Amino acid sequence: MKKTLAILLLVTMLLPLIVACKADPDDKGAIIPVYFAGPVENLDPTAAIYDKDFYQSSGLIFESLTSVVDGKLRNNLIESWEKKYDEERGEYTLSIKLVSTKWNDGRVLTADQIVFAWKRALSPEINSPAASLLYDLKNARDIKAGIKTIDDLGAAALNTTTLEVQFEKPIEPELFLEAIASPALVPLRDDVVTGVETLNGTTYNREEVWATTTDLIASNGQFMMKRMDPRGSYRFEFSKFYKLKSDAKNLNEYVKPCRLISDYDQSAEEALASFDSGDIYYFNAITPEIYEERSKDIKSFDTIASYTYYYNCKNEVLADARVRQALSVSLDRTAIAGLVGMGSVAAKGFVPEKATGSALNGSFRKEAGAVYAATAETEKAQSLLSEAGVRSGSFTLTYRKDRSYEEAVAQYAKTTWEALGFSVKLNGVSSEELVTRIAESDFDVIGLDFIGLSTNPYAFLAPFAPSFSGAVVSVDPADEGESLHPTGFVSEEYEAMLDEILATTDRKTRTQKLILLEQLFNTASPATALVTYKNNYLASKELSGLSGNLFGYTEFTKATLKDYKNKNEAYEQKEKEKAAG
Repeated sequence: MKKTLAILLLVTMLLPLIVACKADPDDKGAIIPVYFAGPVENLDPTAAIYDKDFYQSSGLIFESLTSVVDGKLRNNLIESWEKKYDEERGEYTLSIKLVSTKWNDGRVLTADQIVFAWKRALSPEINSPAASLLYDLKNARDIKAGIKTIDDLGAAALNTTTLEVQFEKPIEPELFLEAIASPALVPLRDDVVTGVETLNGTTYNREEVWATTTDLIASNGQFMMKRMDPRGSYRFEFSKFYKLKSDAKNLNEYVKPCRLISDYDQSAEEALASFDSGDIYYFNAITPEIYEERSKDIKSFDTIASYTYYYNCKNEVLADARVRQALSVSLDRTAIAGLVGMGSVAAKGFVPEKATGSALNGSFRKEAGAVYAATAETEKAQSLLSEAGVRSGSFTLTYRKDRSYEEAVAQYAKTTWEALGFSVKLNGVSSEELVTRIAESDFDVIGLDFIGLSTNPYAFLAPFAPSFSGAVVSVDPADEGESLHPTGFVSEEYEAMLDEILATTDRKTRTQKLILLEQLFNTASPATALVTYKNNYLASKELSGLSGNLFGYTEFTKATLKDYKNKNEAYEQKEKEKAAG
């Protein structure tokens, strides 16, 4: 009897809490003023990305089918999967059942939209570094090369919720499921991306503009874009359709409703002052100076993004691999990490620390060991130059001028390389010009953010080979030119090793071959990683529930702002006063 009374008493006490926790469909949640590192003007996830801060925006509004979290595969848009083998046809397939979810405009997410996105990445007309992540699919590589048509791809929607993929040969499903965790392979809608659109009296192909304005963009992630003004503000609002079940009790089950507002009508310095005064709750425009001043308060997470130098392999001075390797080994990466700051760590190889190994929860870097020395190898550099018969030469080092640490690293590299006998000119450019120069291979040496598009080491090494680069391919028989990586790197041995890796069906053997491939990459040195970035931010004590992502962004899925209703009223009152003048 006493036990029954105790249970009834407990239920009575908890009932108000249960009622209070019931989702209010009209509650849009907390308004969370934030300041992201910088406005992104085009959120197309398929594009080539050279900015470590890109996914802070894109990662909030698009969701991939899977993700790798703490060494485990997490299903995001997948409810279940089943592998099948047809002995008569010799076909190995994976049948994938999708969860129930919708786009931000309420349309149902369907399997054919995933197929469309993958076909787009593999289209010869599209430059997508993620294309080779799909090369395990039947005919994918031939489609990218223009040999077969896009309709030959081994991926099909059997119905709205079932996706069937067919492979070139039997492989471990985990390898493919890790590949499609890429933020560059998220679902897209053909009605949004294709066709024409008239904006401000000018007609565009939607391909060019769909991801630049909230009037056109459609997203499937936890958040949606409500405002996108690089000179004003960006506003992200939770999507009430995200994984919404028919039962209204499930409303907001996966996302705590909130609105993120990042105003760019203020400078980073002004935004930091607003953070200090309590008007902003999240700030990630972290510079080396801010990091040093506030290191005790800064939250940091590991990423798979690195600050990297690309070498133009077609440049006369840099054409010999021994010269490129000499430039690489002459650099003191520990010293460079000190110049970059912000918790960055000296790169031990082109593949970063958090890349997966022979097991999904393993470490490629631990298995492969360090390929780069932590400090400068001056004697080795001089020996390589002697072998190459190169003692001098002039070239230009291009870097992003709006980042103080990039200029500091460039000055250091110039001093180091000139001590070897070269003449080095520095060229600081805008972010926009940097991207153009990379796309057009208009550089000698160029500094950029290299963002791995998968946690698998294959994603870091494959794009440098011509047929794995994802570059635009000409289907004109009269055009005999190759579609190269921006570095212009060509190596028959390197490409042959990638062919062998792609033909390998199990993870452990692939990893061992990738270790050998990275060693060859280091010898050829079309690029060199200098440091691996951290994801750094300041967050108010009033804001909790944030988590870091290896692709370099902060997740707000479970963000909670204390006393948000009163804070919302205060924010809205300030906005009214600002609008009034």
